[in-house]
Amino acid sequence: MEKPSLGSDHVFHLATHADRVDALRVLANALPGRQPVDMQLMLGAYEVALEGVSRWGLVQATREILQGSLPHGFLPSPPELRREVNRVMAPHQAARRREAEEAHRYRWAEDDKPRALPAPKGNPEAVANWRARRNAERAEAALKAATAPLDQALFPDKDQRTERTPADAVADFISRQGRRHSDALRRTNAKGADQ
Repeated sequence: MEKPSLGSDHVFHLATHADRVDALRVLANALPGRQPVDMQLMLGAYEVALEGVSRWGLVQATREILQGSLPHGFLPSPPELRREVNRVMAPHQAARRREAEEAHRYRWAEDDKPRALPAPKGNPEAVANWRARRNAERAEAALKAATAPLDQALFPDKDQRTERTPADAVADFISRQGRRHSDALRRTNAKGADQ
């Protein structure tokens, strides 16, 4: 079985009862272990230990146990088998967690808002309700834009700016740049005279 990319979804498909029994059958036949007093009790213990594991993780852990990942060569106990599955799945779970954090971090607030639905067809009452709702949303958005708070300290000349022509705006920009340049030149000259 080839190793899947980290965080891929098929790695997380849950193992079925048959998958768990197959893994135990392979391990019990391949590795020496104590003969259990009660076989049903032993199988129940493994079932509890392997609750919620993925099929891929169980198969990969079984493979690695057979290749010598445990410090002993005997049938692993239920907790040992679960620890091996968790160890194999740790990089995939970390990748999934990182993907979720990135998706959360880079989500815009608008992504969580419901999208406007297209107008329904056929039912005149539904179309009228949709249009009324759309017009109310548009009016609310227009009111919100019109009454947006404006910091007067930042924009003291807002009214004058709305009445300017593009040529006035360019001339104003150039004059500000010229003043900045001449102020910087004066400061440089003043420093040179002080020395």
